[in-house]
Amino acid sequence: MISFVKDNRDTLIVALLVLVCWLGFIDRYAEAYINRSISTSLLSFGVAKAFNATISVLSTITLQVPLIGSIQIGELLDPLNDLVEDFSTIMKYSISSLLIQKFIVEILQTIHFKLFLTLSACVFISTKYYFNGFRVLSYKVFVFALACKFSIALVAVASSFVDSAFINDHIEKENHTLDAFPVSTSQLNQQLDLTSEIKQQLKIEMQQKQAEIRVQSIEIEELIAEEELLELEMSQLNESILESTAGTSLLNKFINRSPELAVLHEQRVTLRSKLYVLKNQIENAQDAIRDKQEEYESLERQYQEDGVSTYQSLKGGLSKFAFAAKNKIVDFVDSLNLASDNFLNLMALFIFKTMLIPLAFLLGMYKVFKAIWGMTPAVAVKQIRENMSTVTS
Repeated sequence: MISFVKDNRDTLIVALLVLVCWLGFIDRYAEAYINRSISTSLLSFGVAKAFNATISVLSTITLQVPLIGSIQIGELLDPLNDLVEDFSTIMKYSISSLLIQKFIVEILQTIHFKLFLTLSACVFISTKYYFNGFRVLSYKVFVFALACKFSIALVAVASSFVDSAFINDHIEKENHTLDAFPVSTSQLNQQLDLTSEIKQQLKIEMQQKQAEIRVQSIEIEELIAEEELLELEMSQLNESILESTAGTSLLNKFINRSPELAVLHEQRVTLRSKLYVLKNQIENAQDAIRDKQEEYESLERQYQEDGVSTYQSLKGGLSKFAFAAKNKIVDFVDSLNLASDNFLNLMALFIFKTMLIPLAFLLGMYKVFKAIWGMTPAVAVKQIRENMSTVTS
């Protein structure tokens, strides 16, 4: 038995490797690790998007500060916003890298690749007894197929050990810290809690709308009074024209007008033009007052609601808060800016986890190819092209 194992050691090793290939437990472990990494990456990406949404809402706020003027909150959040955008970009590349690795693992698990690996193993074993001149070539093909089969899987396995020992705990810690930041709708309402300021602002805007409605109503009344005077003047002018044309033939009314009658007709044309303009002004003013009335009713509904949402109010553009709200908002912005270090740490961790390790794998594959075939992939491709050109010619 021992002598049989010694004599057929290479055959048994090849058979064992092929069996491991068909069982696929390493591939399943690698795929499970990649899936976990994708979930972690998506979690961090979601946190970044939540920060981005909150920053977008806070950027609409304008604070009125005495002696300084207005301050755009977005200006205070610009550094964090740029960092979050950069982090989101890196996470897109990281998730893409993990998806590519998962796709490669799935390809290498297909029946086609397993059959190719098995066939190359059978050819290599058969060259031990037949066609000895092809043994080196079959060995290279089998080893390279084996390297392709287990390369990504082994990299994933190695990465999982590195992650477990060094990276995962740090990523979970940073994600947990970022999750604690108040960036959701409910957290934003609790953290800012600007209910009294919003109520006060709504009340001020309601009073402004009422004042605008009153001014508009007075303007409409003045326009209507002016219209009544013009209509009275038009009526008197029509009577004067009737009196001037009494007993005159229809032809003389339109052709042989007296100078006095011509002046009256010109006055009537001018008066009609003024009435037309005045009626348009009245209609426009009535439309404007209806719009203001609808805006007032909308503000009144918000004011009468039991719970005024800070988040919805900010999102809806209610941004000119009283000076009393300044400290709350500025403190909240300062707390958000503390997340910069966490995002920087996550960027470094994901770059190392999803980019540097795969690059190291590619470099390793390059070295393996060069060691097996004694040439670089570029030279191999060039030789294949030259051989094909020779065959076709």
